[in-house]
Amino acid sequence: MRKKIKQKVVVAMSGGVDSSVTAALLKEQGYECIGMHLNFWTDTAEQNEAAKNKCCTLGGLEDARDVSAKLDIPFYVMNVVDEFKQRVVDYFLETYSAGQTPNPCVECNRHIKFGELLKRAQELGADFLASGHYAKVAQNIQTEKYELFMPKDRGKDQTYFLYHLSQEKLKHILFPLGDLMKSEVYELAQKFGLIRVAEKPQSQGLCFFSEATPKEFLHRYLQAGFLKPGPIVALDGRKIGEHKGLPLYTIGQRQGLGIGGISNEPEGEPWYVVRIEPRINRLVVGRKEDIYHDTFVCDALSFISGEIPSGKQSVEVRIRHRGVLTPAEIEMKDERIFVSCKIPVCAVAAGQAAVFYKGEQLIGGATILEPYAKKETSQKTRARIPIAY
Repeated sequence: MRKKIKQKVVVAMSGGVDSSVTAALLKEQGYECIGMHLNFWTDTAEQNEAAKNKCCTLGGLEDARDVSAKLDIPFYVMNVVDEFKQRVVDYFLETYSAGQTPNPCVECNRHIKFGELLKRAQELGADFLASGHYAKVAQNIQTEKYELFMPKDRGKDQTYFLYHLSQEKLKHILFPLGDLMKSEVYELAQKFGLIRVAEKPQSQGLCFFSEATPKEFLHRYLQAGFLKPGPIVALDGRKIGEHKGLPLYTIGQRQGLGIGGISNEPEGEPWYVVRIEPRINRLVVGRKEDIYHDTFVCDALSFISGEIPSGKQSVEVRIRHRGVLTPAEIEMKDERIFVSCKIPVCAVAAGQAAVFYKGEQLIGGATILEPYAKKETSQKTRARIPIAY
């Protein structure tokens, strides 16, 4: 832990147990702490109890204020409504409209939590910005570069969302929970007397709408032209159904297609979304084997070291927050990264983040542009898929 008595740290406080314990730990360690709650954009078109339980919304304001008072630290609310709407919500809608799958938590961490908030912390003269993320930062003694590692509690690992962090940012960031299990965090909350936040349910899903899936949110905020019905076709091009608007679907989706099984029987093999084609408003479906890919290309590269790797490198890649780490080889070509996986991975979706690791260390990430078919899948095999009308 990089610590010097009375160094000033701004603590991002959502009102949840993780950020509350973060503030308590730093106060105990001698830091001069300032609590900061972010006022995000919220979906005023749909307000209900589920929305109030989201820790990243105004629902956590009262708890964050109470914790700050208990710890006897200054507390402020930072309004990032406009920035959040532009950088996260509008990006979310635009990405779905383009037939891709967005990753709003990556963009929130990039532009809001470790963008606008870090900037504000530095304006306040703080040495550090701290958060309750489960991740670890360390400085390499030999290279003097800062490095990002998985936390002790792998089940809570949030490094996937942080691959964009630069050297300049990392030297001003503290993640005090990186060496703790979630169970230990709850124990510390009890020790510090933070009973109320320790008993709160954990937030689930995205913070800016209350539903479990984005379907209703997309209906509320997308223009009608982006939710235009169109054909569902099999890989051989034959029409088998009608979709309700491409933004309502994502790669690998099985449920909600409304086209039954491949054999047109109740126990028939299910269809899966294989490809989304916004230019011609078409949804392409196939067997489960058709949503596996072993090669894909990425752009919008970001590496923790600040240096783009040259030549081929062996890594492990994760394409979803909870995704399995897959052995792969990456290679830079024309400002893009080509990823070749040792084992085909499921549902590689354009717009999602591909994040690269070496052991426990996160080295960087990029945005998936498009996947390629796994090598052993032949066109002949695809052409034999029966059509269900």
